[in-house]
Amino acid sequence: MLMKHTLTLLLMLASCLFGRAAEPMDWRGIMIDVSRHFMPLDFLYRQVDAMQHFGLNKLHLHLTDAAGWRMEIKSRPRLTEVGAWRPEANWQTWWDGDRHYGGSYGGYYTQEELRQLVTYAMERGVDIVPEIEFPAHSEEVVAAYPELGFNHAELDMQKSEVYRFMRDVLCEVADVFPSEYLHLGGDEAATQHELQPIGMRQVKHIVDSLGRKMIVWDEALTDEPADSTMVIMVWRNPDTAKKAIDLHHPVIMCPGAWCYFDKCQDAPMTQPRSAGGYLPLEKVYAFRPLPDVLGIQGNVWTEHIATPDHAEHMLWPRAIAIAQLASGEHLAWDVFRQKAVEGTRWLRDTLGVNAFNLDTEVGERPERGRPIRCATTGCNVSYNTPFHPAYPAAGECTLTDGLQGGWSNTDGRWQGFIGRRGMDVTIDLGRRQRLSCIEASFLQSTGPEIFLPSQLIISASNDGTNFTTLQHTTLPDSPAPERYETLGWKGHTRTRFIRFQAVPGARQGWIFCDEIMAR
Repeated sequence: MLMKHTLTLLLMLASCLFGRAAEPMDWRGIMIDVSRHFMPLDFLYRQVDAMQHFGLNKLHLHLTDAAGWRMEIKSRPRLTEVGAWRPEANWQTWWDGDRHYGGSYGGYYTQEELRQLVTYAMERGVDIVPEIEFPAHSEEVVAAYPELGFNHAELDMQKSEVYRFMRDVLCEVADVFPSEYLHLGGDEAATQHELQPIGMRQVKHIVDSLGRKMIVWDEALTDEPADSTMVIMVWRNPDTAKKAIDLHHPVIMCPGAWCYFDKCQDAPMTQPRSAGGYLPLEKVYAFRPLPDVLGIQGNVWTEHIATPDHAEHMLWPRAIAIAQLASGEHLAWDVFRQKAVEGTRWLRDTLGVNAFNLDTEVGERPERGRPIRCATTGCNVSYNTPFHPAYPAAGECTLTDGLQGGWSNTDGRWQGFIGRRGMDVTIDLGRRQRLSCIEASFLQSTGPEIFLPSQLIISASNDGTNFTTLQHTTLPDSPAPERYETLGWKGHTRTRFIRFQAVPGARQGWIFCDEIMAR
């Protein structure tokens, strides 16, 4: 009895000293995009089992998008007759081509199949939340019902028949999915900005009439005080969550920098194709949602993820980090990592899930942890072509600050350039110096259209005006989805000014550079 009493006192003391663990978040979710690539039902059942094990309770299904409509709608059969199929399996090839519909690649779920999945999930504590895109990301709808289109990609928010269509669709969706939430998209409407608030309100009336709450992506957030039942799903700047909370909206946080699982989770060259970028488990677990949100979610977008095995590789174990963050119990990183290692083994051994193997993780690009000291370090840089304001890195000191980037172009060390002239900069070494090497490091990540330069032009000058070309090299295009190269000149020169030009090729995408080095 004394031992029991002592234990109780110790627990009470620990609670006073360290505080109680927070309550689990209401929304502990993952999103799976089944539009870009149709995923079979057995894959979805397996994810429900995995979610139950780790305490995740919301499965957000992205059912419609340009690449395919995936739910049977009996009142609008052409949505699946036309919109569920395309002739090209490779999403990128189809997207870059004529985007025709019809063909043999694709598929859809019948309403009965979805009802059975919903029942299975409910029995395991998982709520399935459907998403039907409106008004944008609707190419497949316009292909099936051209009279509804404002253009090839957006539904016309001025047409009453669009809202009749949405009512027909949402009535059937609500009949299949008993979730209290329906997700209506609302993102990336490029051409009807002034109409979008009106259109979203009209769709919300339909959702309200069905007794449900509407979720929208954060583009649909306005400055107006709004009905507090509209939930904002924040995927861009996390600061948007604070704004939405101030306007009394429930908020679900899934900002891309931490929660988009279409990025590589290890050294990109060792991983299957991705959308580009680098998002290891440690960074996901470092995310800190605001305390007043409804919950958090990890998203798997499948433009470059064509198979269930690949989708599971991208989802797990990063989804375990979402579950832990939403659980209310914060573990030290090393403790959590071990839990994730054990979790991935359980996934593979018990469910046959193709989870990423943490035991073989390579980790961050080694160059990121090695500061450089050379002739250019700390020198002034003149930009003959400007860096893009979306990717400034450290600004005008980026290319000579002695710091190289990691695997991700968004890590704050890679500077981005776009346009036909690419990158063109001049570095003042401060005095004439003998040099035998001038080089710079570049990355290629074809998902976000970042390519290695097609031409390098390296020149030297003693007065900053009259330059002598040291090297003019044409480089072949590389087909590699992910590549990191240090490119430059070797020889002998004595100079004060260096001009470094990196010119794009026919693909005319981005050029990213992290450091120019001279020795």
